[in-house]
Amino acid sequence: MSLSHETIRDDKLTQLYFSVVDAFNALLPAHWHSHLEMICLVDGQMTAYINETSYELYPGDILIVNPKDIHYTHAHGDCRYYLLQIPPAHLERINSEWNMLHFSEFIPYASEEDTLSCRLTAIMKEVLRLHVQKEKGHHLLLLIQLYQLLYLLYTEDATILSEQSKSRTERDFLRMEQSMRYVKEHFREQITLAGAAGHLSLTPEYFCRLFKKYTGQTFFTYVAQIRLLQFYQDLLQTDESITFLLEKNGITNYRQFMRMFKEAYGTTPHRLRKQTHSGRKESFSTTS
Repeated sequence: MSLSHETIRDDKLTQLYFSVVDAFNALLPAHWHSHLEMICLVDGQMTAYINETSYELYPGDILIVNPKDIHYTHAHGDCRYYLLQIPPAHLERINSEWNMLHFSEFIPYASEEDTLSCRLTAIMKEVLRLHVQKEKGHHLLLLIQLYQLLYLLYTEDATILSEQSKSRTERDFLRMEQSMRYVKEHFREQITLAGAAGHLSLTPEYFCRLFKKYTGQTFFTYVAQIRLLQFYQDLLQTDESITFLLEKNGITNYRQFMRMFKEAYGTTPHRLRKQTHSGRKESFSTTS
């Protein structure tokens, strides 16, 4: 599991990743990747954070995550969205300075046919149709849709970053990448603010401000989310006791943890494990 950098498996022919995601109270902690990501919300409500900005998404809204932007999402209740991730191999074809481009992060829903929101949504729906039907040569038609989408973003939604802004962002990104890797390697242990800041040769005060700026949350909130995600995966994939899993993943504040778990997954660990195991038994009996 990668807790800071998300590994994306692209389709070999198109070098794209597309999926329809059904999520229920799903919390995806802060992470980054080199792909340009687009989320088009179909049903439900989602909160998304990109760097220090928070967005509330409702059906029809579009979220765009620029490459290497640190972001995390929280689906509230039942949620469905289209997810498209575009690697640098395609972005490099926009222009020679593609890595200086920055696309608007939030495009609100608009019903008028000539709006950017409506045209981008239409493209995503066509990508879904091609993805599902898989007609002969469908990958070529998918690429047509991709470049139409990139054309719209480039001509109607892109700004150019200054060299100074880009350099500062790259420097801070490397620091955030190192801090996330530090948490990934040590989240089962006792983590201190002084230790995390010292790992980057920064003062705790400056490190706190920097982390909040680029993740929209405190450092210890991020640590708690990483522990929560690992606990959740262990809960569903093993039969170890809940007490053991709490200790294994460095969780010592049980009351705070239970509050976060219920907010993220809508129930308690015991009930979630019971529901999941019951679902597996029903599935097995149906297929037997």
